[in-house]
Amino acid sequence: MRSEKYLEEVPVKAYGKGELAEMYYPDSSPSWALRLFNADLRRMPGLTDTLRARGWRPTARLLRIDWVRIIFEAIGPP
Repeated sequence: MRSEKYLEEVPVKAYGKGELAEMYYPDSSPSWALRLFNADLRRMPGLTDTLRARGWRPTARLLRIDWVRIIFEAIGPP
C-alpha cells in the first residue's frame, strides 16, 4: 500500500477533472493533460471498475472526494 504522506502534500478533496489532470501534467496544455489523465485512468487495471462501482462515469467533470482518494491510491498523487 502506498504511503499516506500524500495526504499532507496534496489535499484529498473534490477536484474538477481538468484541474486534477493539470496537476498531474503541469507542462502540458489543459486539453492534452486531460487526455493523458484519462489514459492513465484506463491503463490502471481495475481502476475504472472500482470507480464505476462508486458511481463514477467517464464523462464526470467533478471528481468526488472518495474517487480522488481511490485515484491517489492507484496512481499516486500528482
